[in-house]
Amino acid sequence: MAAEKIIVASSKGGVGKTTVALGIAGALCHIGKKVLLLDLDFENRCLDLYMGIENASLFNIADVARGVVPPEKAMIRNSSGLSFVAAPDNCVVTDDEGERRGISTRSLAEALRATVSVSDADYVIFDTGTSREIPRLLAATFPGASAIVVASHQAASTRGAERTAADLDAAGIRQTRLVICGYEFRAASSGKRAGILDIIDSSKVRLIGAVPYDRALMLSHENGVRVPAGSPADIAFRNIAERITGRHVRLFDGIGSLNRKKIL
Repeated sequence: MAAEKIIVASSKGGVGKTTVALGIAGALCHIGKKVLLLDLDFENRCLDLYMGIENASLFNIADVARGVVPPEKAMIRNSSGLSFVAAPDNCVVTDDEGERRGISTRSLAEALRATVSVSDADYVIFDTGTSREIPRLLAATFPGASAIVVASHQAASTRGAERTAADLDAAGIRQTRLVICGYEFRAASSGKRAGILDIIDSSKVRLIGAVPYDRALMLSHENGVRVPAGSPADIAFRNIAERITGRHVRLFDGIGSLNRKKIL
Protein backbone atom coordinates (compact mmCIF):
# COMPACT_ATOMS: atom_id res chain seq x y z
CA MET A 1 0.00 0.00 0.00
CA ALA A 2 1.38 3.41 -1.01
CA ALA A 3 2.22 5.87 1.74
CA GLU A 4 -0.20 8.72 2.36
CA LYS A 5 1.45 12.08 1.61
CA ILE A 6 0.60 15.10 3.75
CA ILE A 7 1.81 18.62 2.93
CA VAL A 8 1.97 20.93 5.96
CA ALA A 9 1.69 24.48 4.67
CA SER A 10 0.97 28.11 5.43
CA SER A 11 1.67 31.34 3.59
CA LYS A 12 2.37 33.08 6.91
CA GLY A 13 5.47 32.50 9.01
CA GLY A 14 5.48 31.87 12.73
CA VAL A 15 2.15 30.04 12.91
CA GLY A 16 3.59 26.67 13.93
CA LYS A 17 4.01 24.66 10.72
CA THR A 18 7.11 22.88 11.98
CA THR A 19 5.54 22.32 15.39
CA VAL A 20 2.50 20.73 13.78
CA ALA A 21 4.50 18.64 11.30
CA LEU A 22 6.71 17.22 14.05
CA GLY A 23 3.84 16.78 16.50
CA ILE A 24 1.70 14.84 14.05
CA ALA A 25 4.65 12.73 12.90
CA GLY A 26 5.45 11.77 16.48
CA ALA A 27 1.82 11.04 17.30
CA LEU A 28 1.41 8.79 14.26
CA CYS A 29 4.50 6.86 15.34
CA HIS A 30 3.00 6.57 18.83
CA ILE A 31 -0.01 4.71 17.44
CA GLY A 32 2.21 2.32 15.49
CA LYS A 33 2.59 4.00 12.11
CA LYS A 34 5.88 4.45 10.27
CA VAL A 35 6.48 8.05 9.22
CA LEU A 36 8.90 9.79 6.87
CA LEU A 37 9.30 13.46 7.81
CA LEU A 38 10.99 15.80 5.33
CA ASP A 39 12.06 19.35 6.08
CA LEU A 40 11.45 21.41 2.94
CA ASP A 41 11.60 24.82 4.58
CA PHE A 42 14.68 26.04 2.75
CA GLU A 43 14.29 29.56 4.15
CA ASN A 44 14.24 28.70 7.84
CA ARG A 45 15.06 25.05 8.47
CA CYS A 46 14.69 24.10 12.13
CA LEU A 47 13.21 20.61 12.33
CA ASP A 48 16.60 19.13 13.15
CA LEU A 49 16.94 21.61 16.03
CA TYR A 50 13.48 20.80 17.36
CA MET A 51 14.37 17.11 17.24
CA GLY A 52 17.75 17.62 18.89
CA ILE A 53 19.65 15.99 16.02
CA GLU A 54 21.29 19.00 14.34
CA ASN A 55 24.71 17.32 14.61
CA ALA A 56 23.45 14.01 13.26
CA SER A 57 22.04 15.24 9.96
CA LEU A 58 25.17 15.11 7.80
CA PHE A 59 23.28 15.15 4.49
CA ASN A 60 20.05 16.72 3.29
CA ILE A 61 17.54 16.56 0.45
CA ALA A 62 19.67 18.91 -1.69
CA ASP A 63 22.55 16.43 -1.47
CA VAL A 64 20.19 13.77 -2.81
CA ALA A 65 19.03 16.09 -5.59
CA ARG A 66 22.64 16.82 -6.60
CA GLY A 67 23.54 13.13 -6.61
CA VAL A 68 26.03 13.50 -3.74
CA VAL A 69 24.41 10.66 -1.77
CA PRO A 70 21.57 8.18 -2.31
CA PRO A 71 18.34 8.81 -0.37
CA GLU A 72 19.20 6.19 2.25
CA LYS A 73 22.31 8.14 3.27
CA ALA A 74 20.34 11.31 3.91
CA MET A 75 17.72 9.53 6.01
CA ILE A 76 17.97 9.43 9.80
CA ARG A 77 15.90 6.73 11.47
CA ASN A 78 14.96 6.17 15.11
CA SER A 79 13.48 3.26 17.01
CA SER A 80 9.98 4.77 17.17
CA GLY A 81 9.37 4.36 13.43
CA LEU A 82 10.26 7.92 12.43
CA SER A 83 12.60 8.65 9.53
CA PHE A 84 13.83 12.18 8.87
CA VAL A 85 15.51 14.05 6.01
CA ALA A 86 16.87 17.53 6.68
CA ALA A 87 16.60 20.67 4.56
CA PRO A 88 19.66 22.42 3.15
CA ASP A 89 20.78 25.76 4.52
CA ASN A 90 20.11 28.79 2.30
CA CYS A 91 19.46 26.83 -0.88
CA VAL A 92 17.71 28.22 -3.95
CA VAL A 93 15.12 26.12 -5.78
CA THR A 94 14.91 27.27 -9.38
CA ASP A 95 13.88 26.21 -12.86
CA ASP A 96 17.39 27.14 -14.01
CA GLU A 97 19.34 23.89 -14.37
CA GLY A 98 22.62 25.83 -14.33
CA GLU A 99 22.04 27.59 -10.98
CA ARG A 100 25.13 26.74 -8.92
CA ARG A 101 23.84 27.96 -5.55
CA GLY A 102 20.73 25.86 -5.63
CA ILE A 103 18.91 22.92 -7.13
CA SER A 104 16.43 22.71 -9.95
CA THR A 105 12.78 21.93 -9.40
CA ARG A 106 13.19 18.87 -11.63
CA SER A 107 16.11 17.55 -9.54
CA LEU A 108 14.23 18.19 -6.30
CA ALA A 109 11.13 16.40 -7.55
CA GLU A 110 13.23 13.40 -8.61
CA ALA A 111 15.00 13.37 -5.23
CA LEU A 112 11.70 13.47 -3.36
CA ARG A 113 10.24 10.62 -5.40
CA ALA A 114 13.38 8.55 -4.86
CA THR A 115 13.41 9.24 -1.11
CA VAL A 116 9.76 8.30 -0.69
CA SER A 117 10.20 5.16 -2.81
CA VAL A 118 12.98 3.75 -0.59
CA SER A 119 11.05 4.46 2.59
CA ASP A 120 8.76 1.92 4.20
CA ALA A 121 6.62 4.69 5.69
CA ASP A 122 2.86 4.57 6.06
CA TYR A 123 2.76 8.38 6.06
CA VAL A 124 5.05 10.96 4.48
CA ILE A 125 4.88 14.45 5.98
CA PHE A 126 6.40 17.44 4.20
CA ASP A 127 7.17 20.50 6.33
CA THR A 128 7.18 23.45 3.89
CA GLY A 129 8.14 27.10 4.15
CA THR A 130 6.09 30.20 3.35
CA SER A 131 6.76 30.16 -0.40
CA ARG A 132 4.09 28.83 -2.73
CA GLU A 133 6.54 27.03 -4.99
CA ILE A 134 7.32 24.04 -2.75
CA PRO A 135 3.66 23.06 -2.07
CA ARG A 136 2.95 23.43 -5.79
CA LEU A 137 5.93 21.24 -6.65
CA LEU A 138 4.75 18.62 -4.15
CA ALA A 139 1.24 18.68 -5.60
CA ALA A 140 2.64 18.02 -9.07
CA THR A 141 5.11 15.39 -7.84
CA PHE A 142 2.65 13.45 -5.69
CA PRO A 143 -0.85 13.52 -7.20
CA GLY A 144 -3.41 12.59 -4.57
CA ALA A 145 -1.50 14.15 -1.69
CA SER A 146 -3.51 15.91 0.99
CA ALA A 147 -2.61 19.05 2.93
CA ILE A 148 -2.81 20.46 6.42
CA VAL A 149 -2.92 24.24 6.59
CA VAL A 150 -1.70 25.70 9.88
CA ALA A 151 -2.96 28.91 11.43
CA SER A 152 -2.57 30.61 14.78
CA HIS A 153 -5.52 31.72 16.91
CA GLN A 154 -5.48 35.21 15.38
CA ALA A 155 -8.28 36.14 12.99
CA ALA A 156 -5.83 37.39 10.34
CA SER A 157 -4.02 34.05 10.45
CA THR A 158 -7.16 31.96 9.96
CA ARG A 159 -8.12 34.21 7.04
CA GLY A 160 -4.67 33.70 5.57
CA ALA A 161 -5.17 29.94 5.90
CA GLU A 162 -8.08 30.19 3.49
CA ARG A 163 -5.85 31.85 0.89
CA THR A 164 -3.31 29.07 1.34
CA ALA A 165 -6.03 26.44 0.94
CA ALA A 166 -7.27 28.12 -2.23
CA ASP A 167 -3.74 28.13 -3.65
CA LEU A 168 -3.35 24.43 -2.81
CA ASP A 169 -6.67 23.68 -4.48
CA ALA A 170 -5.50 25.49 -7.61
CA ALA A 171 -2.38 23.30 -7.54
CA GLY A 172 -4.50 20.16 -7.47
CA ILE A 173 -4.73 19.36 -3.75
CA ARG A 174 -8.32 18.31 -3.22
CA GLN A 175 -8.26 17.46 0.50
CA THR A 176 -7.10 20.27 2.77
CA ARG A 177 -7.67 20.43 6.52
CA LEU A 178 -7.01 23.12 9.10
CA VAL A 179 -5.05 22.96 12.36
CA ILE A 180 -5.12 25.85 14.82
CA CYS A 181 -1.79 25.94 16.64
CA GLY A 182 -1.54 27.78 19.95
CA TYR A 183 -5.27 27.79 20.72
CA GLU A 184 -5.78 30.02 23.76
CA PHE A 185 -8.47 28.60 26.05
CA ARG A 186 -8.65 31.61 28.34
CA ALA A 187 -8.88 34.11 25.51
CA ALA A 188 -11.62 32.05 23.86
CA SER A 189 -13.64 31.68 27.06
CA SER A 190 -13.45 35.43 27.74
CA GLY A 191 -14.42 36.35 24.19
CA LYS A 192 -11.06 37.95 23.37
CA ARG A 193 -10.38 35.31 20.72
CA ALA A 194 -12.72 33.36 18.48
CA GLY A 195 -14.08 30.10 19.81
CA ILE A 196 -13.68 26.89 17.86
CA LEU A 197 -17.27 26.98 16.61
CA ASP A 198 -16.71 30.54 15.37
CA ILE A 199 -13.61 29.40 13.50
CA ILE A 200 -15.48 26.46 11.97
CA ASP A 201 -18.36 28.70 10.89
CA SER A 202 -16.12 31.39 9.40
CA SER A 203 -13.63 29.15 7.58
CA LYS A 204 -14.15 27.20 4.40
CA VAL A 205 -11.34 24.83 5.41
CA ARG A 206 -12.42 21.81 7.41
CA LEU A 207 -10.93 21.78 10.91
CA ILE A 208 -9.09 18.60 11.91
CA GLY A 209 -7.65 19.77 15.22
CA ALA A 210 -6.57 22.52 17.60
CA VAL A 211 -3.34 22.41 19.57
CA PRO A 212 -3.59 24.32 22.87
CA TYR A 213 -1.05 26.94 23.79
CA ASP A 214 1.36 24.88 25.88
CA ARG A 215 4.56 26.26 27.39
CA ALA A 216 5.89 22.71 27.75
CA LEU A 217 5.74 22.41 23.97
CA MET A 218 7.86 25.54 23.45
CA LEU A 219 10.42 24.41 26.00
CA SER A 220 10.68 20.99 24.37
CA HIS A 221 11.56 22.63 21.04
CA GLU A 222 14.18 24.85 22.66
CA ASN A 223 15.82 21.83 24.27
CA GLY A 224 15.45 19.50 21.30
CA VAL A 225 13.36 16.94 23.18
CA ARG A 226 9.96 15.39 22.66
CA VAL A 227 6.95 17.21 24.07
CA PRO A 228 6.12 15.70 27.49
CA ALA A 229 3.78 12.73 27.25
CA GLY A 230 0.32 13.55 28.55
CA SER A 231 0.72 17.31 28.16
CA PRO A 232 -2.19 19.16 26.48
CA ALA A 233 -0.24 19.58 23.23
CA ASP A 234 0.80 15.92 23.20
CA ILE A 235 -2.81 14.78 23.62
CA ALA A 236 -4.00 17.19 20.93
CA PHE A 237 -1.49 15.82 18.44
CA ARG A 238 -2.53 12.25 19.27
CA ASN A 239 -6.17 13.20 18.64
CA ILE A 240 -5.23 14.70 15.27
CA ALA A 241 -3.25 11.57 14.36
CA GLU A 242 -6.22 9.38 15.19
CA ARG A 243 -8.45 11.51 12.95
CA ILE A 244 -5.93 11.28 10.12
CA THR A 245 -6.14 7.49 10.34
CA GLY A 246 -9.94 7.64 10.15
CA ARG A 247 -11.00 7.40 13.77
CA HIS A 248 -13.64 9.70 15.23
CA VAL A 249 -12.18 11.53 18.22
CA ARG A 250 -13.68 14.54 19.95
CA LEU A 251 -11.78 17.78 19.48
CA PHE A 252 -10.40 18.20 23.02
CA ASP A 253 -10.81 14.61 24.13
CA GLY A 254 -8.55 13.81 27.09
CA ILE A 255 -7.35 17.38 27.67
CA GLY A 256 -8.17 18.05 31.33
CA SER A 257 -11.50 19.11 32.82
CA LEU A 258 -12.40 21.87 30.40
CA ASN A 259 -15.59 23.89 30.32
CA ARG A 260 -16.40 22.98 26.74
CA LYS A 261 -19.26 25.44 26.38
CA LYS A 262 -16.92 28.34 27.17
CA ILE A 263 -13.96 27.33 25.02
CA LEU A 264 -16.04 26.34 21.99
